Amino acid sequence: MILAAIFAFSSCNQIAKEERVLVKNLSDSLLVINVPKAGCENCQKVIEDGLFNEKGIKQSILNLHTKQVSIVYKPNEVTAAELQTKVKSLINEIPCK
Repeated sequence: MILAAIFAFSSCNQIAKEERVLVKNLSDSLLVINVPKAGCENCQKVIEDGLFNEKGIKQSILNLHTKQVSIVYKPNEVTAAELQTKVKSLINEIPCK
């Protein structure tokens, strides 16, 4: 139990440099949503993996330094409101609170 607490605390304080780049075509839209509680790679995994197989989403990157998830999506397949709802539900699953 103590080890789990130490791991959770230390993992939420180590943030690697973000070097990934979004790729957006002219027909794509971009939505940026604040995720203020995100603090570690586990949070990043929950958000990005939760969006990965969603209809209409081409790419998502949660930048832990800015605490924002950027989502490239096809607006004819999914709306910004639907994406915001999905991200809000995923925020409830992230380990950093």
